[in-house]
Amino acid sequence: MAVLKLVKNLFYAFCILVILLCALVVWAAFSPTATERLASILYGENRDQGIVDVVDRTDPQQPGSDGDNQPGALTPQESPEPTIAPAESPEPTIAPPQMDGPLIWEPKTTPQPSQTQSPNPAPDFDPNGMVINIYVSKNGNAADAAATYVIPSSDSVEAPKDLADKTGYTPVTDDTTELGKEEADKLQTELTLGETGTALYFDPLFYPYYYMLDETGQAIYRQIYANANALNATFMPCQDITVNALKTVFEAVYNDHPELFWLETGYSCKYSRSGKCIEITLKFSVTQEEMSDFRSTFDTQVNRILYQAWSLPDDYEVEKYIHNRLLELVEYQSGAPMSQSAYSALVNGKTVCAGYARAFQYLMHQLGIPCYYCTGYSGENHAWNIIYLYGEYYNVDLTWDDTQPPTYLYFNKTDKDFEATHVRRSLAQKLPACEGTSYRNLEPEPAGASPSPSPSPKATPTPTSDPNSIPMSEELEAYYKDCGQQIINYGLGSFSFVKEIDAELWDELWTAYNNGNISDSFLIRAMNRLGGNSCNVQILCQRDSNGQYRLTHTVNMQ
Repeated sequence: MAVLKLVKNLFYAFCILVILLCALVVWAAFSPTATERLASILYGENRDQGIVDVVDRTDPQQPGSDGDNQPGALTPQESPEPTIAPAESPEPTIAPPQMDGPLIWEPKTTPQPSQTQSPNPAPDFDPNGMVINIYVSKNGNAADAAATYVIPSSDSVEAPKDLADKTGYTPVTDDTTELGKEEADKLQTELTLGETGTALYFDPLFYPYYYMLDETGQAIYRQIYANANALNATFMPCQDITVNALKTVFEAVYNDHPELFWLETGYSCKYSRSGKCIEITLKFSVTQEEMSDFRSTFDTQVNRILYQAWSLPDDYEVEKYIHNRLLELVEYQSGAPMSQSAYSALVNGKTVCAGYARAFQYLMHQLGIPCYYCTGYSGENHAWNIIYLYGEYYNVDLTWDDTQPPTYLYFNKTDKDFEATHVRRSLAQKLPACEGTSYRNLEPEPAGASPSPSPSPKATPTPTSDPNSIPMSEELEAYYKDCGQQIINYGLGSFSFVKEIDAELWDELWTAYNNGNISDSFLIRAMNRLGGNSCNVQILCQRDSNGQYRLTHTVNMQ
């Protein structure tokens, strides 16, 4: 019995020991700090210095609340493999003594370089929603922003020997008569103003001579134009003007308006002893009865020439076509009838330098391309043109290109090119300087022709004086031209169209916009062609899933 009782007691003791061990295991499992204390008892200091401990400060039972700064051990679920911390990673910070508990340090993400917004952000950064705005208007004078013409020495200017006889321009002349007081007073009571032209507006891009005058001169200009258009020959000036000032105004009207093909270069003026002009009498080469037939014939011939030009892709091709067509149709003839007019060239087919220049000016105007009548000296009185292409000015002398065979030797040249053979005179000296290079020397010259500067590659015009300007690619030039043609096809008003381009072209377009180098020439061309006064285009970019850039163009042409 004693032995049985001993075995029973050992069994109970064993069960109690097992229960105690289980309780110890459970207690250790649910008390992380017990593990650390037990490890300390069994093994002493055993922490791996490369491990960062994380403590839950929300547990009020964790040791350290009494100021003990020893961090707690990692639980098995939280333990990462020991790693060597990167050199730039911050070391754990020890909580200062005044803190209620240990400082909790959590690993921080290494700071990334901030994306600083540059003046020209990369277009592929996030093109969606990017907007480009382009606006042009006709409220300003293009000549105001152009360089000033530098007058070469007249002593060194002369025409080439084979072209010396191809001149024939007749300057404006006035036939003046001074009146006595009684005669002047009587005449003033008999005359009327005729047409005053008060409501007329002249686009500064097409009629630069008008803007060379003061307010009085502009008022008389409008009156002369209106009366010439109505074939009213004699009238009294609408404002006081001297004889000398009147001649300047008449020259401005004549130079600006080749459509007045019946207006002669001479006029007469009667004035008082004080120099005040009393009566103006214009001279016409066509009578009132003849005018209907003359205008009909003129318009018919003009439309025949323009028909093919309208379909050409850009202003340069239009200009070249008109240049070549006139050289086919016109023959130089000294003393030809109405030789100072566009009519002599376009209808009669025989003219002098003034007729070539007036015809070219008129056709360019009809095609929406600014072109000016330029007068001066080339050994004799001579006339040629200045044309405005995509923001640049060029000299064009059709008369001297009309040889056998025809040439481009005097087509789209700079003032430097012309300085030995052409010098401007009178009001033409105030026209913009011709310094364009983008459309200069693009055409081949016939064998045996006089040498001229070597051809330069065709490029869309950029300001050559700006060292930061970057020539545009052929792809961007084609994009501009296509946009311009789209706008012309739609016409005046508000509308939208979409174009898809690749990332490289969008990059170039966006960079040009941010650098202030985006071209507005396609808008100017469209506006001139449609007769608009202003045009705004908003371009909204969105990137398609195929990687292309979808550009929505919203246009308002007024």
